[in-house]
Formats: sequence, structure tokens, C-alpha cells
Amino acid sequence: MARKRGLGPLLIAYQQSAVIWGAFLIFSPLLLINDDSVLQARCLFVVALMGCYWVFEALPLAITAFIPLILFPMFGIMRSDEVARLYLPDTCFLFMGGLMVALAVEKCDLHGRIALFVLKTVGSEPARVMAGFMGVTGFLSMWISNTATTALMVPIVQSVIAELVSNHRMEDLIALNEAHSQRKMSAGMRRLSLPHEHLEVNNEDLSTSMSPREQRMAKGLMLSVCFAANIGGSATITGTASNLVFVGQLDELFPGADTGVNFLSWLVFAFPMAALCLLYCWFVLYILFLRGSPKGSIIVTRKLQQKYNELDAISFAEASVMGCFILLLLLWILREPQVVPGFGELFKPDTVSDATSAMLVVVLLFILPERAPPMRDNKGRYQASSGLLDWATVQDRFPWSVLFLLGGGFALAAGVKESGLSHDIGALMKNLDVFNHNIIMLICIIIAVTLTNICSNTVIASIFIPIVAELAKSLELNPLNFMLPVTLSASFAFLLPVATPPNAIAFSSGYLKVSDMFVSGLILTFGCVFIAMANMLFWAGFVYNLHLFPQWAANPEPPLDVNDWLQENNITLPLKP
Repeated sequence: MARKRGLGPLLIAYQQSAVIWGAFLIFSPLLLINDDSVLQARCLFVVALMGCYWVFEALPLAITAFIPLILFPMFGIMRSDEVARLYLPDTCFLFMGGLMVALAVEKCDLHGRIALFVLKTVGSEPARVMAGFMGVTGFLSMWISNTATTALMVPIVQSVIAELVSNHRMEDLIALNEAHSQRKMSAGMRRLSLPHEHLEVNNEDLSTSMSPREQRMAKGLMLSVCFAANIGGSATITGTASNLVFVGQLDELFPGADTGVNFLSWLVFAFPMAALCLLYCWFVLYILFLRGSPKGSIIVTRKLQQKYNELDAISFAEASVMGCFILLLLLWILREPQVVPGFGELFKPDTVSDATSAMLVVVLLFILPERAPPMRDNKGRYQASSGLLDWATVQDRFPWSVLFLLGGGFALAAGVKESGLSHDIGALMKNLDVFNHNIIMLICIIIAVTLTNICSNTVIASIFIPIVAELAKSLELNPLNFMLPVTLSASFAFLLPVATPPNAIAFSSGYLKVSDMFVSGLILTFGCVFIAMANMLFWAGFVYNLHLFPQWAANPEPPLDVNDWLQENNITLPLKP
């Protein structure tokens, strides 16, 4: 066989290296600029390089996030210690705390109990089953990572699909047996009955042996889980990484600003939108996949009831984790409830944050025992119990790469601000003032939705949020007008299996084609963009007072000190006689 020659096969074989060095060479002319905009040009080089590496995944995402720690000090944009501090700000500890609580929930399997309880309650009609799946998935993804939620729900979905298909085929065979028996009886022969226990379906080959109606039902149920996980994460400020990027960028771009963004205000702002998106998603998937689907029966309900009954009684660990989870929610909500004074007023201003509450509960999870005291072994001797959460579990299952990715985004935003690049971008984008700001908002949403289906929503938020913040400032608008919809849009990744881990997990089940996800996801994207716009126009303004250009966004120059000005200009005033 002739060996392939040419540049094309070589680039394909070494595509990662080609992207790494190709991007460096393409953007390197920016480093040759040596005028008043030298810092801006160097920062733009870093932004372009990191964006290219992130989009094409030339390096692991977390490794690309360390580039500011190398290049910003070398280019004179920021000191090394200043950049390093940005990799573990308050927002990262909020992320760590929320995920560690989620790990404790997963460790004791509390989320599995909640899922089975809801599913056995909603009944066995496919439409109701889908609603149950979406409700459970959406709720869990508000608190647990979208990936973990989907990984939990997909096996349950597969089991329910098998039961629904098995029941449908059983009913068909029973009906066929009844018709055959009627014909035999009319001919004077004895009626025969087909034993139901022999009517079983081979679940291993289910995805290839299903009828078109059954396949549509399976596709709809599987898509409902991954789509609901993506939507549900947007409802809370800790629900997905892009939301945390927004919080961190807000603190970095406008330090010390009283923006009004906290856990409770975000919940009030985003939860109604997420609920409407889930409802719209259910409607779309029902129309596309569940019309004419096999009907449910009491058999499926009994199967779910049986699985729920097989669970042991609620353990001490489950009850304790539930208590810690409720405590964390109360601490987040009651720190600054707005309507009444919160417990945050007991401390010095701006000292206690949501991260403080999260890490307090994390420490409790390591202190509280997994089993009820006193514990004894088989010989009656007292025995110590491990905590509700242990460090081995955290080391093994915590997504450390996402933590570094968040830090890299914060460092990138700080460099854009310190170099003056954000000001230049804002001045350039001020030409958009010929458009109504709602049109600009829609354009930002469309760009964010398009890009988030290509690469990580965390990456999109890290790059795009500082740009739209500066755009809003240049137009003298509240930066939240553009930052909020871009953050929400980063969760609307419904088109491709590679867009999000939940999409990939659902696609790996074998029930779906890329076209199934793309068509339904495209319809869902249009609806969610419309709902996000409506949420910004008719609701967000009441929550965050978006109609005014706030003082914290104006960044006024500090007042001129007269004595400093006189000293700089070597002017001495005569003393009063």
C-alpha cells in the first residue's frame, strides 16, 4: 500500500501540535507592536491564544488556564503574585463548597432515593414519566453537578424504557392471544391462555429491536434528562460553572461594588426562567417524540415501587446529609434576604460571603459521623466512624480541572482590565450605540448560544462576559443588562453531543442519533432564547434595577488632591502672614 504523502495527513496526525504552534505564529505579530498600546496588544495575544487553545482543546483546558500565570508577568501586565491570587478567589471556594456537599449527597446515595420516590409517584404514562424525569433532573442539577445528575438518571431512564417496551409488547401478545382464542372458541375448541410471565424483552438488544414508536419514546425520554440537566443548572448561582464565572468576573471587574447579586437574588431572577424553559422543553419533546407512544401501565409503576421498596430505610448518613444540605440553603438564603435584615449584618460589612457558609457546612460534613453513635464492632467494642465525607472521596471525585479553569478565566479578565484592553474593546463597540440595547442584548445571546455548542460553557463565559461588561459601560448601561443573558445563554447547549457532558452521556446510551439531538435542540434553543429575552425585559429589571446606570459601573476618576497637584508641579503657596 502506498504511503500517504503531503501536508494534510501530517497536520491531521499532529493536529494538536499544529494548533499549538500555528496559533502562536498567527497571533505573534501582536507582540511586535511597540507603541502606547503595547500592553493592550500583548494582552490581546494572550486572549487570542487561550481562546484558540480552549476552542480546539489543543491542551487540556486546565493547563491552558495557567497561561496567564506565565505570560502576564513576562509581558509586564501584572505581577506574578497578583495573578496567582486570582486562581483561588472567594468564588472558587463557593464552587468547592457546593460540589463537596454534592459529593456527600452522592456518597450516601440520597439523590437516588429522591429520584425513585418522584418517579414512582408520577405514574407510568410516558408523558408523565418524562415530566417526572425532567423535574427530578432539573431539581438535582440545581445543587449537584449536571454531569453527576445525568449519570445518575440515565440508568433509571433505560430501566423505565425497558419496562414500558416490555409492557407494550406484552399487551400486544395478550391481545393477539385473545383474538386467536376467540377464533378457536367460535370453532368449538378450548380457549388457551398465554402465561404472562413468559412475555419478556431482551433488554440488551432493546435499542435495535424496538419499533419506530418505541424508538421515538426512548429518544424523547433520554433527551429529556440531558436537556433538563443543562437547564436546571442555570437556576442557582452554584448550579453550573458558567454562573460562578459570572460571579467571579463581577467581583473582579467591579471590586467592592454592591451589585445586589447573591444566592437568593439569583434564585428569584433565574428560577422562573428555568421553570418555563423546562416546561417548554417538555412540550417540544412530547410533540416530537411521545405522540402515539406506547401507553403506560400499572406494571411500570409497580416496578418503580419495587425498586424503591428494595432500598433500605433512610440511614443516619442520609438524614445527616439532608440536614446539612438544608442548613446550607438556609445560610445562603438568609445571609442577605433583602426583605428583612440577614445574619450577615451581625458581622463587619463585606466580610461574610456565600463561600463562608459553604465551607462551614463542608467542615461539618467531615466532622459528623457516617453512622449513629455509639458504634460497636462485632465483638461489642466501641468503634469510630468515618465522617459523612472523607478526603479520599474528594480527591477521587472532585473536578479539580474545573477549579483551575475558573481561576484561569478570572486571571484572564483581570489582565484584560489591567492592560486597558477592556477599555479599548468598549470604545470600539461603542459604535453599536446606533442599535437599541435590546437588539444588542439579543445579538450577545445568539453569539453566546452559538459558541457554547462548540466549546465549554465555562470558556465562553470566561472570554465573553468581560467583553459585554465593557460594552455595557461604554453605552452607559448597567453591565448586568448584558452579563446576565450571556451567562444564562451559556447553559443553552442543546445541539451536539460534544456540547456538554450531559449531552454526551445521554448520546452514549445508544438510543440517539446526532440528528435527533440537533433538530430537537435547535427548536429548544429558539424557545429558550425567547424566554431568556422575556426574562430580561420583564423580570430582571425588578430584581436588579437594571434601568439605571449604577455608580459602581461608572468607575469615576478619584477626586484630585490639591496638595499632590501642587507638589507635582513644584508650586509653593506663600504662607499666610
